[in-house]
Amino acid sequence: MNKINLTSILLSAFIFLTACNKDVLVDLDIPQADTYARLYMPQAVSNPIAMGISITDQDYQVPYAAHLGGPLAAQTDIPVNFKVSAEMVADYNQKNNTTYQLLPEGSYALQQATAIIPKGAQGTAVQNLVIKTKGFLNAFESYLLPVSISAPGNVTLNKELSTTYFLITGSYAPGEVPREKVLSMGADAGAFLIDFNGDFIRKAPVTGDLLLYKADVATGQFTLPPKTIGFGWNVMDKIISFGGNRLIARFGSGAGDLNQYFLSQDGAFGAQRGVGQGWGALSAIVPFKGLLLGIAANGDMTKFPLNEDGDFDYGNIKQIGSGWAGLAQIFAYQNSLITIENSGDMWQYPLTEDGVFGTRKKIGTGWDMYIKVITAGNDLLALDANGDLWRYKFNPEGLWPLKK
Repeated sequence: MNKINLTSILLSAFIFLTACNKDVLVDLDIPQADTYARLYMPQAVSNPIAMGISITDQDYQVPYAAHLGGPLAAQTDIPVNFKVSAEMVADYNQKNNTTYQLLPEGSYALQQATAIIPKGAQGTAVQNLVIKTKGFLNAFESYLLPVSISAPGNVTLNKELSTTYFLITGSYAPGEVPREKVLSMGADAGAFLIDFNGDFIRKAPVTGDLLLYKADVATGQFTLPPKTIGFGWNVMDKIISFGGNRLIARFGSGAGDLNQYFLSQDGAFGAQRGVGQGWGALSAIVPFKGLLLGIAANGDMTKFPLNEDGDFDYGNIKQIGSGWAGLAQIFAYQNSLITIENSGDMWQYPLTEDGVFGTRKKIGTGWDMYIKVITAGNDLLALDANGDLWRYKFNPEGLWPLKK
């Protein structure tokens, strides 16, 4: 049976540290250096270790290991025991206000229950946790598997880092991700779609008319014909939905000034005003909660706080990131940004309202089959080159591999 080896940043770091131990010069004359020698799991530093795994016939291998902290190598061989601590799931749930289930019985096996830290070394060889998915895991349900270490009584254990919590979420197999066609607009529809509180607005590519498409609450389908709510919007090269009750648009000519337009859910325009000048230098403008995120041609990202009236908080405008150039798509999703690379890989970046990013994770592949992806509540709407719009009941906890 084929096996897929899940490579993790944490494993890479562990291998790097292990490989470099012999090359790093340390002062071994530290007083009572042996008191720093505590056994731990390197993976536990990043608890929980979250990963999405496709539900297939293949086995998956997830690495684990043990390491001896401090400056000294092991003075003798140290046997290390590994075990699944099923009883710790309830404790984890109570402490973290979660409701995870233990990974189902029979779906996992430790490659070895015992490993050795050899004399003169500081870590065990990398072991593998083997996981079976098909027939055990449900799609987009998350399971917890605590793996703990123990050692002989003369070895001190770092109790805070003695258990690694593997958080496994089942995902659809590549090419088997379900989707629903919710609208056909024809190949001349263009790709100028704007999410609007579960509905969406399209700018007609020739006339520049704004068309509002309303979703049927019961079915999720979009009704035809759409409602024309504006004319002549080709003067705007960017239009975004902001705050749930307005559009912000950038003029395509001149300095790229910004206008704000209040808009009801039925498409009735209210007050409008200019809110910014000189935005033409930005290659992308992404709305996120109470912020406009401006991305310059060099990839620098700057946050621009904007209040309900359309006034910027100039004292809190600042750069919050770099390296955001060259992406096919960027959009906000709940408390994060989602990006789609030109390769079709999809990534999620947690983001606070203050503009602080968390660790990104890969949540999809094959999304280059669409020319535009927008949100619709918790769902994603994806437009293909034929003008067909597809709805995905989305959950970023797992992996969304659209192609085989």
